[in-house]
Amino acid sequence: MSVRLRVWRRAVGCAQLGVRPLNQDQPTTTVLATQDWLDHFEHNRQHPMPVPWDDGAQMSEVECQAIAGSIAEFQLGESSEGKNLIHYAKRYAQRSGDTDYARVMGLFIAEENRHARELGRLMDIEGIPRKQNTFVDAVFRNLRRLAGLELSISVLVTAEIIAQVYYQALRGATGSTVLRAVCDQILKDEDEHVRFQCERLAILRSRRSRFTLWHRGCLHRVLMFGAIGVVWLNHRSALRRGGFGWRRFWNETWRFTDAALKIANPRRYVWDNLAAADDLAV
Repeated sequence: MSVRLRVWRRAVGCAQLGVRPLNQDQPTTTVLATQDWLDHFEHNRQHPMPVPWDDGAQMSEVECQAIAGSIAEFQLGESSEGKNLIHYAKRYAQRSGDTDYARVMGLFIAEENRHARELGRLMDIEGIPRKQNTFVDAVFRNLRRLAGLELSISVLVTAEIIAQVYYQALRGATGSTVLRAVCDQILKDEDEHVRFQCERLAILRSRRSRFTLWHRGCLHRVLMFGAIGVVWLNHRSALRRGGFGWRRFWNETWRFTDAALKIANPRRYVWDNLAAADDLAV
């Protein structure tokens, strides 16, 4: 089999999804309740990890050249107000009776915005200019704007998975204690963000047929395939600086993608009082 064919088959991944959850060794049969996620995000809001801001500017000229533009793009991406996502979440909450869901989504967006503020503060300390818009950011925002709740979450999960890999690289690309601490917080948060969003996808897809689930998985892999290429082209300097060459970036991103899609597979859960989720995913 040619390398190109193997890459494409890896991208569309038309194999049956498994059931092993992220960061756990044994399958689970329930998703976390919305109240549990509300408690989680409230706790995170009140207890952020410490960042040694007093350490000041520490990045070398070489580090800045490799990662400055890249940080600026990701900082912009973290700063979205999420108006359309909140709109979809409120509509879903009203139709489903899950009244706390929109509030949880608001706390999630607030957590993303905290990442943007901390990255922005780091950039100001290091003298890195901020960006007002980028092509990649515009594409992701427009995709979420045109979609309903399910597709919006799928696009969001794609970005979150990229972030899981990117911030590992960014942390390794610098000796700055400030930036490394910011990356530690973001990486901790992103793991739970992926689980939160993927569990909601599982709820929304709980009455879908096997073929529809397979189809959704294939589409998500195609989306990720494109995202990997775009991110590598635009951020390879920072990724390489952090020890992530093309092969490692590719493999790590697909490893996280496989784990996320397993969480999003509703067939790993036992559903009680199953609602007509197909009618609510709007």
